[in-house]
Amino acid sequence: MHFSIDRKYFYDKLSVVSRAISVFSPIPALSGICIQVEEDQIVLTGSDSNISIRSTILKGELNQLQIESTGSIVVESKYLLEIVRKLDCAIIDMEQMDHSLVRLSSVNGQFQLNSIRAQEYPSIDFSKPDHQFTLKGEQLKQIVSQTSFACSDKDQRPVLTGVNFHTKDNSLYCSATDSYRLARKVIALDNVEDFNITIPAKSLNEVTRSISEDDSDVLIYVDHKKAQFVFDKTIIQTRLIDGTFPDVERIIPTQYVANMEVSSSELTSVIDRTNFIRNEKIHLVKMECTPEICRIKTNSVEIGNSDEILTDCIYTGEDLTLSCNGTFMLDALRALNAQTVKLEFSGYLKPIRISNPEDSSIIMVVVPIRSYD
Repeated sequence: MHFSIDRKYFYDKLSVVSRAISVFSPIPALSGICIQVEEDQIVLTGSDSNISIRSTILKGELNQLQIESTGSIVVESKYLLEIVRKLDCAIIDMEQMDHSLVRLSSVNGQFQLNSIRAQEYPSIDFSKPDHQFTLKGEQLKQIVSQTSFACSDKDQRPVLTGVNFHTKDNSLYCSATDSYRLARKVIALDNVEDFNITIPAKSLNEVTRSISEDDSDVLIYVDHKKAQFVFDKTIIQTRLIDGTFPDVERIIPTQYVANMEVSSSELTSVIDRTNFIRNEKIHLVKMECTPEICRIKTNSVEIGNSDEILTDCIYTGEDLTLSCNGTFMLDALRALNAQTVKLEFSGYLKPIRISNPEDSSIIMVVVPIRSYD
């Protein structure tokens, strides 16, 4: 195995596949990047057995790839990335010296790295699943940024640590919940078969980090075992989360006793200013709402309290006083990324629906907290 390539291009490709690699892998070979050099291309693979990334480098003007001989080897990811990143050269030369040694060379010097035989790298099945649909890179990034924050970060219920992708009537429903809040994004699709799967939030975040162009198409293949995201000669494959995702339709309120339209920036600022006033590490905010005035209050015996009035706000309906997690509210407001937000109240201690009046494709739901002050 012997080839030369543009150093920066090679580093960018290595960085993508390295995102699938875990430093705590129980299999030594999975801590490395598998490099397969063929006659007209190089295939890079990284995996932690749950998420796998394969990227193909074809000969072209941008990468200046020249292949002298074929072969394959596994090189420790962190060492390879460190050397390629820091070498002061435009073109890097990589040559396999024997079964467990590679040499990285520039015009000024060289490094030799101990490696692992390619035969020790686990076989990964990259065959395409049955169902296929296409999203723009920007759409996929929006889905992940507007939903994944609501996933649970605890392992007691693994299915809540992922985003549920569910198709119905040519619409893709993407939902995330930790049982105290919900984020849902709906995308219209053409002629897609029905499926219902839950993809780990960690995998989705790695996919969006790897997409370089927002307007590029991302081909998505899914079945009941895995999902594949294909773009820019790269395949990101992830296992799905087992278990039945909860029926979130019952969480979304359909009847309301009051509603509020408020400047998103004002509400975000008011809540964010009180972020340091916490009770047992929870940022608890109280909303006291009447058609005449809306107040946001916080109180902590150890720290102090706050009381602010919303000025750019229209409230109609019943008088309400309720408390909710301020962090959850901030996450929802920032994900909506709207100038004005609409809060619809279904009653005391009942879910609050938060939405962008100008974008019906995304809704948030926050469940109030019982307060004893």
